[in-house]
Amino acid sequence: TIPCTVDGSWSDWSPWSTCSVTCGSGTQSRTRTFTDPAPANGGAPCEGNSQDTRDCHTGTGCPVDGSWSDWSPWSACNVTCGIGTRSRVRVCDEPAASKGGKECAGEETKNQTCDTKQPCKGTLE
Repeated sequence: TIPCTVDGSWSDWSPWSTCSVTCGSGTQSRTRTFTDPAPANGGAPCEGNSQDTRDCHTGTGCPVDGSWSDWSPWSACNVTCGIGTRSRVRVCDEPAASKGGKECAGEETKNQTCDTKQPCKGTLE
């Protein structure tokens, strides 16, 4: 007897994998095999792909860590004579922390001694 040719046929698709990321957008995949049945005795192979992918969206935005802005210019000295203080600031908004991300570390304000080089004139009584 001559064996019959058996054309290959795909198995059912596997379930979709979990999303490749836990936040934001990623991908999922699934696979199948040509074993239902496998081609035999000169039968035709299966057509198409053994793997399929698709985009997935977790619905959850990823955490964003905060980052400092540049320092502002130094302010004017807070006195017009003698020794005083000047300051500069920065803001944690480039970007601001969101969705559970880390806040900026470090100081928001820096102070510095300033010398006006002007003697203070006062009255003595």
